[in-house]
Amino acid sequence: MILFVLGVIAISAGIVWIPTRHLSAVAPGGRKALYYTCAMHPWVRETKPGPCPVCGMELTPIYANENGVAETNSDSNSGTVTLEPGSISTINVQTEMAASRPLRRVLHLSGEIVGNTSRTAWFEFTAYERDLQWLKVGQSFNVVVSSAPDKIYHAQIKLHGTKTFADANFDMMSGSTTVRAEILNPPVEAGDLGAHKLFNGLHAEAHVVAETENVLAVPRSAIISRGVGAMIYVDKGNGHYAPRAILLGRIGDDYSEVTAGLKEGERVVTTGNVLIDSEAQLTAGE
Repeated sequence: MILFVLGVIAISAGIVWIPTRHLSAVAPGGRKALYYTCAMHPWVRETKPGPCPVCGMELTPIYANENGVAETNSDSNSGTVTLEPGSISTINVQTEMAASRPLRRVLHLSGEIVGNTSRTAWFEFTAYERDLQWLKVGQSFNVVVSSAPDKIYHAQIKLHGTKTFADANFDMMSGSTTVRAEILNPPVEAGDLGAHKLFNGLHAEAHVVAETENVLAVPRSAIISRGVGAMIYVDKGNGHYAPRAILLGRIGDDYSEVTAGLKEGERVVTTGNVLIDSEAQLTAGE
């Protein structure tokens, strides 16, 4: 029923699917294919026609032009969806240019105060595998202790100290390890209990704002996952939108790093891509 409704919406919006099948190994003029590639996985290069080894789609032949340089065949827009100008407005298609920019990620850390004495204290927190690419030696941040709300504690992940800054072994069940940051303004005092106010195991939290160097990135809203990897739709101009498989690196709060499959300056669909992809899958299943 859902597919039927999507089909009705797509038809009413004027979406057209341009399939490509049985592509010739010889171009007009007798030029032979240099190699065969996949519209969804452009890094695939095969010496003969057949299905893509990644997704099974029909491979596209790439021919040489008069200068001997590889060029894309005019029938190579396999999977392209075409929208009329009115349809683009109706389904609110929006695009953004892939550009080099820093990624930003805010990590929410939860842990406890350990080794709490008059001279030293540590903030031990749980770090999941996905967080490790954002954590590094030298990072400083503020720690809040719920039982001492009137004071902010400053902590830093130090390379050298009386304790190692991280446990080398991951917990298999949770996929996490323990990272330690040294409290730079000890001790952590909770309450006013005289000599008995330097508690261990006090609950503490911190927020780390991590930022990368400039990397090729696209908005997270542009990314679609079909269970076989990440993909996007590239705006080819004149209402043509082509699917493109990409490889992702780090995932920021708003943008994701693209390590393969996309070039800086290409425009990707950020809104309306889900409806475009739904029509693509409906048509492909006919």
